[in-house]
Amino acid sequence: MWWRHKALVRLQDELNVLALFDRVYDYTQQHDIGDSHFHALREIRRREIMDEMKSLRTSKPEYRNRARISSAILLLCAGGYVTLHYLLR
Repeated sequence: MWWRHKALVRLQDELNVLALFDRVYDYTQQHDIGDSHFHALREIRRREIMDEMKSLRTSKPEYRNRARISSAILLLCAGGYVTLHYLLR
């Protein structure tokens, strides 16, 4: 789960950088062919990032539920063991 969070943070940072470049592009008065080309490339990359973020957010939610159930069972077993050990002492 932590690797997914780190990837989402990295992608969000990249989106912020693209937004900054777009603001600079919008504030300039004269656009040449190179500026327009880079603006189009940023739009393509923005779509790729959004698709990647969507796939990261929706991938494998059942593993998280299994981990929660497993940790709850482990906690109950540990609590039961400690209680049994304390009572038989």
